Amino acid sequence: MVQPMRGTKNLQGGRAGNRAAARGRGTETLLRTHMLRDERISFSDAETEGPSEIPEEVRIPANEASLSNIDVPAAPPEKKRGRGPARSTEFDRIRKFGKIAVEIKDGQRGVSCQNATMFSTRVTWIVKIYADMRHASWSRVDKQNKDELTDRVRADFVLDWTKSNHRETVAMALAQKYNDYHYLLHGKYMEYDTHEAAISGGTKLVDKAVWQCLCERWGSEDFKNLSARNKQNRSNQRINHTGGRKSFVRLMEEKREQAPNYVAFYKEVHWSRKKGRFVTEAAEQNYNMMVELLNEMPPEDAGDDNANANAVFKEVLGSRSGYVRGLGHLVIPEPSESLLSNREFIRLREENEKNKAEAEGFKRKLETFMVDVSKMQACFEEFDRLNSRVTELESQRESQRETPGDA
Repeated sequence: MVQPMRGTKNLQGGRAGNRAAARGRGTETLLRTHMLRDERISFSDAETEGPSEIPEEVRIPANEASLSNIDVPAAPPEKKRGRGPARSTEFDRIRKFGKIAVEIKDGQRGVSCQNATMFSTRVTWIVKIYADMRHASWSRVDKQNKDELTDRVRADFVLDWTKSNHRETVAMALAQKYNDYHYLLHGKYMEYDTHEAAISGGTKLVDKAVWQCLCERWGSEDFKNLSARNKQNRSNQRINHTGGRKSFVRLMEEKREQAPNYVAFYKEVHWSRKKGRFVTEAAEQNYNMMVELLNEMPPEDAGDDNANANAVFKEVLGSRSGYVRGLGHLVIPEPSESLLSNREFIRLREENEKNKAEAEGFKRKLETFMVDVSKMQACFEEFDRLNSRVTELESQRESQRETPGDA
């Protein structure tokens, strides 16, 4: 579960920090808070996560007389050297033996095996290195760049590209990582005191031209209004979960023994073991309603317990087009009748195109064969002509031999 931020710690340590605190008794200085806002779309479990509480301001005591002597830097202070960016050493170690296998189950569009973290990390790396980050979101990235990124993912992992859920898995992973990287870059932008300071300060994560393009967008009124609406919508969500950053498809795979159906899984990811209760009242009400409907089910209708539980789960949480409530975006919903008919039409159209392509191929082969037959027929005719000529010459020779003898 996402924990609320508890404020900002004093970055100065030791005696220097104590001296700064001693000098700071007096008035208070308001420091800018690191607040992240963007339009990002999370494809894993965004509909079920709760909002993170961020303090409006952090007050640090300061001496009023010393305020004029403080130079406020235009750029954020240099951080101490840490671990640095991930270098994907485990990926490189395994990749040299060939493509890395991943498991994507039918009905899902996310990796659920032990290589899921490696897949996610690699897709993130590909986006950071090769994606054009000037666009507002993944949906606006041009097809050529999308195809390039997709091909790079396919080059590293074993995927069955004939299956639609495998294609959707790669597309959704790229979209999520692209928008997540936008979120990270916007966080760097918000570390600056002013819009002008952000443009001049820049970041090492992207080129300066890309950074300036993004800053102009983040500083616009349209983006600020969009951020305010997204923040308000986020605060209206009533249910969060305890799954952390893992996708629900991975959690279902890990907890399939203790949670064999959706109702049990719902409790598993909405129950706080630390507090000994559900994380929210709305989650508890939903679960109690599921249990009540299962208990009211008549004995003659009782068959497969897991199937009944899954049906009750969907009945309580309801449905949404293209999304399974309570399970995240990586679980493919059951198609409606209209969608089924549409899919059938698409299947027939694809099959028709395939048959048409095969017919064109057979036609070309037939034309080539007919040309070869014509050439062969011409050869036979030439052979017959030569054979007739040879027979005629032999007949004349025999006639010439017989004529002198008779004389």
